This record gives sequence, C-alpha cells and structure tokens, in this order.
Amino acid sequence: MTGKPQSEEAGDLTGSEAGLCGSTLRTIFQFTASLVPVFSFGENDLYKQINNPKGSCLRTVQDTMQNLTGITIPLIYGRGIFQYSFGLMPYRKPIYTVVGRPIPVQQTLHPTPEQIEELHRTYLQELRTLFEEHKGKYGIPEHKTLVFT
Repeated sequence: MTGKPQSEEAGDLTGSEAGLCGSTLRTIFQFTASLVPVFSFGENDLYKQINNPKGSCLRTVQDTMQNLTGITIPLIYGRGIFQYSFGLMPYRKPIYTVVGRPIPVQQTLHPTPEQIEELHRTYLQELRTLFEEHKGKYGIPEHKTLVFT
C-alpha cells in the first residue's frame, strides 16, 4: 500500500483499502497469524504517471476499462537502462519501510463478517498511526494525512 496519488484538492495522501481483502483476513483468523502493519515511504516516487485529466481521451479509455472490467491500468514511466529520461526501469529513489506492532488475532475457524470488519478497521487505524508517527522523518509534510478509499 502506498501513499499516492496525492489528492490535489484536500492535500491528503490516498491509498486503496490497504491491500487487504476478506479472504486474506479470513485466513489470518484461521491460522492464528498476527497481522503486522507495514508502510513504505517513497514507493510512489519510483515511477511517474502520464497526465490524464478528466475529459482527456486517455482518461475516457481508462474509465471505460474500469467500468467494463473493474480495474484500470495507469500509464507509468520511469528511467531507461542507459539514459535517465524515459523507460520502464524505476527511478533511483530511496524507499523507507517502517513496521508497526503486531495485531494479535485469536484463532477462529469460521470468522463472522463483523470479526473480519473489526480486524480490518483495527489494521487501518494502526496503519494510519504508523504513517502519522513516521511521516516527518521521510519528507511528508505534517499537514498531509493518509486517507483510505
């Protein structure tokens, strides 16, 4: 889970629902694994995305793909192997990964949707706390917040 794209209106960093789905959380319940929040600062600086403002042809194609398939593929670029201006290799930028406290999970063979939702809520809160504790060290301004969509 990364902290971009940046929401230009609110100045918040956004991310998907932290990359967790119900089946992942259900498995954690079944095998008594602890859930550990991890956040990597700098991942979003490895590539740049081709500009696709609302109303552009590219955005129209991406929106159509998302409506048809449920996913869309962003057009990204990085550096080249022998030149730095354009290519598919990531830019040489540092990535800093911070690891939070493990969230203990009691074994439950058939977790209820409420148990899964509670664990998911706890995980997102711990991830947000981890981000807030470390953002200043890795160049994220204090006014930026992490928003899950």
